[in-house]
Amino acid sequence: MNIPKYPDGFDECDRSKRLSEEELDKKINIEIKNMINYMSKNGTENYSKAFEDVLIMIDRIYEDDQTYYEISVAKQHSRAIVR
Repeated sequence: MNIPKYPDGFDECDRSKRLSEEELDKKINIEIKNMINYMSKNGTENYSKAFEDVLIMIDRIYEDDQTYYEISVAKQHSRAIVR
């Protein structure tokens, strides 16, 4: 397995621009809601989803007797493939 080294082995994600920024933001919010519903229903600790040039990552955090979701959204991120 050849694991790439950042940043040389990574490429920038370029969005195909099938969606406007407004449509993309709506899709992001819908995906976040669906992801959290899935995590809550299935007891999942983390979940990520990528589409176009967007990467959404959600982690369930347990801290000081509280549980909450931490959501990260990256647009135009870098990625690499490991085979």
